[in-house]
Amino acid sequence: MKPEHRLISVSILVGVAAAIPMYLLAKHEPPASPTTPPAQKAVFIEWTPSMPDLTAEPETSAAEPTLTEEGVEQVNRRVERLAHELSRMWTRSPERLVRVIDRASRAVDQSPPVTLLLAIAHAETNGKILDVSEAGAVGLAQATPVAYHQEKFNGKLFVTDDYVNGARAYMVKKPLGDAYKIATVALEKKKGSSAKAKKLLKSARALRREGLEELDYLRPYTTDGFYEAIAEADRYNRRTLARLGELLDAGDRTALEDFRDRMKREYADLREEQARGWRSYQRELIAKRDELLVERFGAPMRVLDEELVYEASEYLAKKLDDRFSANHMAAFLVQHLETKRLEAQKLARASSQVERMTAALYNGGSHNVKRMLSGLIASLPETDKYMKKVPATRRRLDAQVALVEKDRSSRRTR
Repeated sequence: MKPEHRLISVSILVGVAAAIPMYLLAKHEPPASPTTPPAQKAVFIEWTPSMPDLTAEPETSAAEPTLTEEGVEQVNRRVERLAHELSRMWTRSPERLVRVIDRASRAVDQSPPVTLLLAIAHAETNGKILDVSEAGAVGLAQATPVAYHQEKFNGKLFVTDDYVNGARAYMVKKPLGDAYKIATVALEKKKGSSAKAKKLLKSARALRREGLEELDYLRPYTTDGFYEAIAEADRYNRRTLARLGELLDAGDRTALEDFRDRMKREYADLREEQARGWRSYQRELIAKRDELLVERFGAPMRVLDEELVYEASEYLAKKLDDRFSANHMAAFLVQHLETKRLEAQKLARASSQVERMTAALYNGGSHNVKRMLSGLIASLPETDKYMKKVPATRRRLDAQVALVEKDRSSRRTR
């Protein structure tokens, strides 16, 4: 064995021999009793946190807008996009139109979408907010006196005998038109014509008084005998439909032909009375409108400076008819379109049809739309066009709003 290895072995043996007695001693020694730790001195630290200054303005980076600023900026972007798209549709003063309708929409708890409101306004006047229609409808939303009062607006209106007499003729002629349609169907030499005519007669009887109650809103403007004439016309319509039922049961073609021809003449007479009254009213209201515009702004509507149109609308509302007011008609549009939406929910056969039905009701009125749905009116060309135009315009405007939101999201993720 090498010397260094011998030295290591000896060291190990010596260490083991020394450890054995110490282990045996510790094994038989009783456990030590616990000792009491020394007393600790209590230390108190006095500290009061400083309160923040709640009156100080928060620090913001100039590159990072506040929530309010961001909201205003977003609204402005949306207005610009919508106005630009409307300008491509030949809309007068598109930015002013967007802003006045957007304000009206945000002023209420329950409002149709802004893009739908704009689509209706565009379909009504293309932004020509001082227009007067042949049916006596006025302004941005083309409100009639009846619709204006239906929504409980109570401003100044210009309503004449010509208008109310035209409105009476318009309503009381409807059952006569129904009778003419039914007699025409019954005389068709087709299988099932008689059964179809009887089914239509049932609908005509149910709808005979549809819309007559709306004429009650014209009471402040009517003369003596107005409502008596309506009651007499309604009684005549009831007798007419009863006579038609007898003719259908009898199957007398000659008598039915005579009845059909008489209905055609009576309906045409009332339609002419309606048109004559409303044309006269339209001319008179336009003349008064332009007279006031020339007096105040130096020009009639057709050559009025575009920058003055919205100011002129409020002036005419005070002096002549509240329906000229852009602000009031934007509020009316929000309210009236919501009314029509609720009606549409009851008439539409599916939820996907509610918007088209809402547009139809706004344009054609419930008395016409219900007749169209029942088959008493084959079609309403203007309303059919309206039902297609409004959703198409809204889709274009919705696409612009989507672009604004997409741009906003991309800015946030940068």
